[in-house]
Amino acid sequence: MGATLRDVELHVAQVLDAAGLGLSMSSKPPSLYVGRFPEQARHALVVVREVAGDAPLDYLGTGRSWLAPDVQVYVRGEPRQYQAAQALARRCWSVLHRAQVPGYSSCLAQGMPSYMGPDGAEAHRFAFTVTLGYAA
Repeated sequence: MGATLRDVELHVAQVLDAAGLGLSMSSKPPSLYVGRFPEQARHALVVVREVAGDAPLDYLGTGRSWLAPDVQVYVRGEPRQYQAAQALARRCWSVLHRAQVPGYSSCLAQGMPSYMGPDGAEAHRFAFTVTLGYAA
């Protein structure tokens, strides 16, 4: 039987949702999204999506695998509000780096939030990657 994959996007989003950052998957409209970037969404938002990570490794000869999926956290602020967008990205990073995520052995933010420039509406954007680790 193969390894069972986890919904790392959802689990990272749940950590952010519970962190008191003013982000919510259930607000109307949401400010926190899982997976696909929403086409029609307000400016200030966070999107969590799984990206290609390292291949599974043998877990100490146990017949299990060590999985380390990567999740990209994408932060977009209000138009022309660079410092506010940067501050939100940094708060998200701080919450996720070394977070205790139920069912995972590790959660590490890789690097710092990187500035991606403004979008067409002059909303500033930042992104960083989080790697989670677990045996399956």
